[in-house]
Amino acid sequence: MKKKILLILALVFFMVPKTSHAVSQELEEKIIAIDTNKQKESLARARKHLNDKGVSQKKRAKLEKLIDKNEKTIQRIEKLQEIFKDNIRIRNQIRPHLQNRDAYFSVDIGRVSSNEKISELFLDVCKEDDYFFYGQYGSARIDTTYNPAKSVGDKTYIEKANFDVRYRVDIDMEYSTTNFVKNWVAENIDPSYTEYAKVKAIHDFIVKKNFYNKGDRNEESGGVSIYHPASIIFGNGGVCNAYATLFDLMAKQAGLKTRFLTGKSLKNGEDHMWNMVQVMGGWYHIDTTWDDPIINFSDRDIENIEDFVIYDYFLKSDAEIKKSRTINENKTRPQAPTNFPTSPKNTKIEEIDGKYYVR
Repeated sequence: MKKKILLILALVFFMVPKTSHAVSQELEEKIIAIDTNKQKESLARARKHLNDKGVSQKKRAKLEKLIDKNEKTIQRIEKLQEIFKDNIRIRNQIRPHLQNRDAYFSVDIGRVSSNEKISELFLDVCKEDDYFFYGQYGSARIDTTYNPAKSVGDKTYIEKANFDVRYRVDIDMEYSTTNFVKNWVAENIDPSYTEYAKVKAIHDFIVKKNFYNKGDRNEESGGVSIYHPASIIFGNGGVCNAYATLFDLMAKQAGLKTRFLTGKSLKNGEDHMWNMVQVMGGWYHIDTTWDDPIINFSDRDIENIEDFVIYDYFLKSDAEIKKSRTINENKTRPQAPTNFPTSPKNTKIEEIDGKYYVR
């Protein structure tokens, strides 16, 4: 009985984080789900055990120390539960504003907090949808209204947080992008296509359609953010965010499973983004940005430049993709142990009768 009580108390102690900062929502939910009443009952049984005549003075001292430690742990759990429930309340206020693409809004905080912590909660909501975070969200400014009467020392009591959010496109452009993707997939992806055929069709469309473009000083091309897929469809091209987010939209519309990946180029150290896609049960890397290389010809020199496409980064393994970039790993990323068994041949530029053609 004594060993069981000690084990229960020890398990409670080791699963509780020392701080409420940088805790995942998953861990928050686990902490909230802890029934502290059961733990208090265990402590009560342990205290009762202290009165047993068979307990030596040495063991009694050890058990008393453990009980005291776990009483403090339970107090910490209950404090964290309050904070984590409050985190959920604040996120639940932020979420509909982002879904509605509200540019200016306020949420009730009503607790001791900081701008840093509120920023964390805001970004938690942004990152719930990878497409939103990488394609739609631009930046945010957060101002807070605090109550000096409720603040103690360096602990600031914040009444409200006011958000000024910038999105990469407005909601009308988002609808236009989504409608384009739906129509394109309906017209170009036959339901009978294999997963491989779907991936290739989408890959080739994006590579042929886009020209890599870092945009103007406002990070726009054709009046559209270079980070948004609309820059490829309606603008004059975009960067890797645009390639990856457009691939994600099209692939999911075609019924494929995809993931976003980020890392850094081994060649120049620049941040980079690409996708993983599931084909025939296996996961593979696909990088439409780097399969759309910059070539040393002007448009007038090549008759059909729009047909130029390569497959150097098409359905590749972890080992193969890591030859060109680092990967910002996370525990949920699927593994890609092998390259896909087959790969299309790269197009080439050939001279025929004094003119250049993509073949």
